[in-house]
Amino acid sequence: MRSGELAKRAGVGVETLRFYEREGLLPRPARTRAGYRQYEQRDLEQVRLIRSCQEIGFTLREVKDVLGLHRVLAAPERAGLLKPRAQARLLAAAGRRLALIDEKLRTLEKMRTDMAALVATLAGQGKPVCPVSRRAVT
Repeated sequence: MRSGELAKRAGVGVETLRFYEREGLLPRPARTRAGYRQYEQRDLEQVRLIRSCQEIGFTLREVKDVLGLHRVLAAPERAGLLKPRAQARLLAAAGRRLALIDEKLRTLEKMRTDMAALVATLAGQGKPVCPVSRRAVT
């Protein structure tokens, strides 16, 4: 498939594909005789994996580690090539990301509680309460 089709199927722009290539996240594709980039199904899967990693907050460096680990784990015969330091670095990054997600969830839950109280108050279903002190407003 050509760049435009890959970009459309992966939900990214063509420039994003070129960026991924420059950064070493996506291998340089073969070219047709006319010079068009020719991508394979595995490239689509790789772009989707990159996007998935980015959506959960991994940096590009961390994405490179994920891709390296994925390549090793995807081929059982290469399992012996798993670098302990790379695995430890990825585990640490994932742990940090998980802690960040937990923190955001706590913040969002507090925001939700405060917003629900505000909506109830504005709808006349509750007594006015100061959002800071939580004391009833008279």
